[in-house]
Amino acid sequence: MNGRWLVIANPISGQGRAMHHRHEIEAVLQRHGVAFELVVSEHPGHAIELVAHAVEGGCRRILAVGGDGTVNECANGIFRQRAAPTDEVVLGVMPIGTGNDWARGLRMPKDYAEVAALMAQGSHRLHDVGVAEFGDGSRRHFINVAGLGFDAHVVASLPDRTLGPMAYLVGLAKGLLSYDAVSLGLTFSDRKVEARAFVLFFAIGRYCGSGMNVAPRAEVDDGLFDVTLVQALSRWEVLKSLRKLFDGTLLDHPKVIALREAQARVDAGPVPVEADGELIGHAPVRFTLLPRALRVLAPPK
Repeated sequence: MNGRWLVIANPISGQGRAMHHRHEIEAVLQRHGVAFELVVSEHPGHAIELVAHAVEGGCRRILAVGGDGTVNECANGIFRQRAAPTDEVVLGVMPIGTGNDWARGLRMPKDYAEVAALMAQGSHRLHDVGVAEFGDGSRRHFINVAGLGFDAHVVASLPDRTLGPMAYLVGLAKGLLSYDAVSLGLTFSDRKVEARAFVLFFAIGRYCGSGMNVAPRAEVDDGLFDVTLVQALSRWEVLKSLRKLFDGTLLDHPKVIALREAQARVDAGPVPVEADGELIGHAPVRFTLLPRALRVLAPPK
């Protein structure tokens, strides 16, 4: 089964696009000579189980048909299994979700035929992976961005995601009205930072929150998190600075601290933590980076 792709379709991603376009996607893959089996995830966490089982059975190529959350589950399935080194398994995405931030950072095409062509060509690269470990012993891998503070507060406030991109705007508006800055302590290998934080990001990729460029200098294979700490802001300061979140100039803001680290511990009250657009636990949390630990489908650099 090594040459065969397991295609995991999330039936609710992109307002049900995976199911609406299933026959078109299958036809495109067949035209490009891609051997595959398509399965549909049935509940949260199901893709983790499907991928782990498939890799244990010999599969070494995984395609997520969905958004960042679907990709995250597939990545966690790869790291749950013990049958193969994780850097020998290829993970790709056909981006049809709400945010598609990981795909944006990799410059993955949205066109189904272009994704199929990359699969047929075997175009891939090595990619860093993050690990979030919590006080209860649980852990979660992530491949794009993890966050605490306003970021996770918005994710927790999101309405039904079948609303599509509007869900993020609704969550952002609700979040601004109800959010207070978080007091936290950051412990790195050689320093400690105490802050009142509007938001804190541990980034492997550059984008999250449906296009926010929170780590403009991030590289997905450099072995380091780009840590972006935005200190406490008033609501007016947030509104004035929104443009900086999208145009790549966030690090120029006087209340932003940018660091590059391979690991850190975050001590705070039991505030939510999100990764790749999904809530994964509550602080305190330790973040560790696994350099070049996964092989991913991507266009040539």
